[in-house]
Amino acid sequence: MKITKFFLMAALALTFAACSNDDNDFQNSPQPAKAEGITITATLAPKTGGAGTRALTPGDNKIVASWAVGEKIAILYEKGGTNYEADAEIKSVDQSGAATIEFSVESGTVDGTACKLIYPSTAVNDAKTAEKSYTSMLASQNGELNADFDVRVGAGTIHTTKPSLDVTTQPAPQYSIFKFAVKDLSDTNLSVSSFEVSNSLASITTVSLASAKSEFYVALPTLTAYTYWFSATADGKNYVAKAVVSKDTEAGKYYQSTVQMATVGDVILSDGKFAKASSTETKVAMVAYVGKDTDHGYFHGLAIAMTDDEINEADLSAAKNTCKSKNQSVPVSSSEWVLPSVDQWKTMFQANGGNPYSYTGLNTALETAGGDPLKKEKIYYTFTKLLGETVSSQMVLYDSIFKNGVEFDSPDHANIYYVRACLAF
Repeated sequence: MKITKFFLMAALALTFAACSNDDNDFQNSPQPAKAEGITITATLAPKTGGAGTRALTPGDNKIVASWAVGEKIAILYEKGGTNYEADAEIKSVDQSGAATIEFSVESGTVDGTACKLIYPSTAVNDAKTAEKSYTSMLASQNGELNADFDVRVGAGTIHTTKPSLDVTTQPAPQYSIFKFAVKDLSDTNLSVSSFEVSNSLASITTVSLASAKSEFYVALPTLTAYTYWFSATADGKNYVAKAVVSKDTEAGKYYQSTVQMATVGDVILSDGKFAKASSTETKVAMVAYVGKDTDHGYFHGLAIAMTDDEINEADLSAAKNTCKSKNQSVPVSSSEWVLPSVDQWKTMFQANGGNPYSYTGLNTALETAGGDPLKKEKIYYTFTKLLGETVSSQMVLYDSIFKNGVEFDSPDHANIYYVRACLAF
């Protein structure tokens, strides 16, 4: 049998920086029984893009695919206000790769009835009106090349006077397939156990690998030109990366991409890119935590500024504005400089080997990265959210709060107040 190639290799322009639709509503009425009325035979063209034969086969810079005898394609149509599904079985595949299918529709189906073709038949939603959403179809990706990656949707017209099917739109793939190779910033392979792809705020998919590996496959819907984030867990550590997709991806294409990821102790450069602490380029922040805590304002991690800022007044607005003024040194779509809360400080302390009240580890990491350590026994501004939405400002004396565990000390005001800005990204 001739195998038809599909999923041509496509170059994905990723500039690494620092750095679902729900299914249609269920019908309350019982679903109709399978049709046993009018038998129809039709032909589908060879696959010209998408994934394989219910067991995808990787090749050199491509994924090969063909129809296979015995596969089922759902034919969705409506008769008398009721939705029906007919399972069309592939009876044969010729030398060109074209498939002959056979199915039956209900007696009384009107000649010229429009229909939708869904491949595989397991991809039909419960209402039998369309394909399942991406999230429900691929909620349990595990990094393996999976037959469910090859969801295809087409359209046609059913003729019952002279039984036939006009395929007006050949079943076309809905997802692209990515093969990711994951490395750290030293170009060393990472053994990844989980991998998440997200946009700035929402997760697109999460892959939980059965066994940790540095290369794996992920099916993704079309990605528009935008900034995307990647989060991974490897060898017990959390990693993060950001990439700018400069051109929309295409369903039915195969992409290979290397993702170089940062972790705690790496730095963010003035152009927004992630780099190793040993970088000689201009550094603006050090990655102090990788993880998500939407309640405290970050979706991918926290980074701390390399140096202090100073203000000469005991004023929360002045402290906040000092942080915001640094945004000009980080490009759009990186993140925002903020005044860290007490909880964010504690998170950064713990991520650098300390307890919630010890900044020793964070200071060591800052010095290793070429930054200035936090000054002992000096007043730093912070704020925290109390119950409800009330915001209370406090000037924090590190010695009192983070060493002795007294969170709201009231030290004597000094002439200089220190601000250490934080990137919540």
